Amino acid sequence: MLKSLFSLLLSLSISLSKASFAFTPQVLTAQQQTYNLFLRDARKMLDEEVVSSADNRAIYAARAALLFAEATAADVDEITRKNIGLLKKLLKDIESDREQFVHHFLARIEIYIYSGMLQVRLDNRLRAASDFLSAYNLAKIAYNQYPKDAVVRLVWGNMIATIGSLPPELRKYLSIIGYTGDVQKGLQLMKSAHRTIVQQREYKPYLTKANLLYLITAKQLIDNEDVLPQNEGINPNENFCTAVVCAKVLMEQGYNEAALNLLETNKPKAGQVKLHYYHFLLGKARLAAGRAEAEQSFFTYLKDYRGKHHIKATYKLLAWHYLLKDETEKADSLMRRIPHVGQSIIGPDQQAEREANEPLNKTLIKARVFFDGGYLTEALEVLQADSALDCCQTDVEKAEYYYRLGRIYQKQGLIYLAIDAFEKAVEANSASSFSRANAALQAALLYEKIGQRDKAKINFQKCLAMRNFPYQEGLHQKAKAGLERIDSLK
Repeated sequence: MLKSLFSLLLSLSISLSKASFAFTPQVLTAQQQTYNLFLRDARKMLDEEVVSSADNRAIYAARAALLFAEATAADVDEITRKNIGLLKKLLKDIESDREQFVHHFLARIEIYIYSGMLQVRLDNRLRAASDFLSAYNLAKIAYNQYPKDAVVRLVWGNMIATIGSLPPELRKYLSIIGYTGDVQKGLQLMKSAHRTIVQQREYKPYLTKANLLYLITAKQLIDNEDVLPQNEGINPNENFCTAVVCAKVLMEQGYNEAALNLLETNKPKAGQVKLHYYHFLLGKARLAAGRAEAEQSFFTYLKDYRGKHHIKATYKLLAWHYLLKDETEKADSLMRRIPHVGQSIIGPDQQAEREANEPLNKTLIKARVFFDGGYLTEALEVLQADSALDCCQTDVEKAEYYYRLGRIYQKQGLIYLAIDAFEKAVEANSASSFSRANAALQAALLYEKIGQRDKAKINFQKCLAMRNFPYQEGLHQKAKAGLERIDSLK
């Protein structure tokens, strides 16, 4: 009991010197206000706190999280650039302290990660890479100095897992200059560290950040098993940001009803900064559930959002909404507008751009919407009502048909039927596409699961051989991780 109390007091005020780092009640409340996007209230609290504790660096760390939340919610280039500059100023102030404790390292790492993520939104890849490598260097130093600190272990695990998932040629170059990684080692380190953070009260100031970092990384890099918030000790209703991220992760794994319930339970409140992405996500969930309110969610996103991301994707999903209501003219009109709105920087918009000139195939789209929502029986019924020869006019559509059929069988646990469908999707044509690349990846994962490693390796390589399609980076990361697992068993 006394030991736990001592650890808590130590974590709340690491030093009483000039370089103090105290998570006071005011700072902790401001953090929660930030995660709930009550940014005006959070800023006011931090401004009041700095008057009495000007040298408390925990205030600076909290300000950094606020700036990142503000830029992410607005997703407008002008605000993003301004907040990157303010983040770098906070970083400089924290670095100026003569003594650097564990919380200093963590704050500096966080700021570099925030800046890097915002640079990605601006499509500044080189600057983003520089920020991420700076975060890696600091995380490595922190891990060497504080190997028992759970937050440090979580962050270092994230770094080595991320580096390990990069393309082999880039990883080889980075290893020469001292940047090495291992996906499985990194994920194992993150999992054990996250469990400690969830269980021990002394890590409370970092709980939300740890939950989101672990959830996003695990979803991206873990194959052949679902990543569910409740299984990881995460309360999806902890705050607004956690609810939105959990809903996104659940939707991506086919748990649409749970995601929709989470989003509708955590509706935006008066006084919150608008998170426009919430309405895009809610529209997707409502579309998959066949809810008429999907239309209003998409309209809200297009009306209020002033940035450049998810606009093409929203037009596409709205077109699907009308197509499934047999309002074909509206659907076609929206698809024709896609090349003239938004930008093709992120995966969903790139996919929408690619599909803009393809004819709308109601059978495939209806099956896709059902599948994405986790409604497997309905999706299978749609496909089985029309054979590939009956509903597909092109080889591209045939690849999509068999890919979607394979994904349904895979979710139902019918491994051999799934593999057969995935292989038909890959063989349907020679053009690189998300459907064919992911079909190869999923076939490889299933072969790996049943112990046929040679065939798994062939399909991982087929996935990697495809280029210039939406979501390429994510699929290639998983294919490279699979090849590493197989090679490590030799």
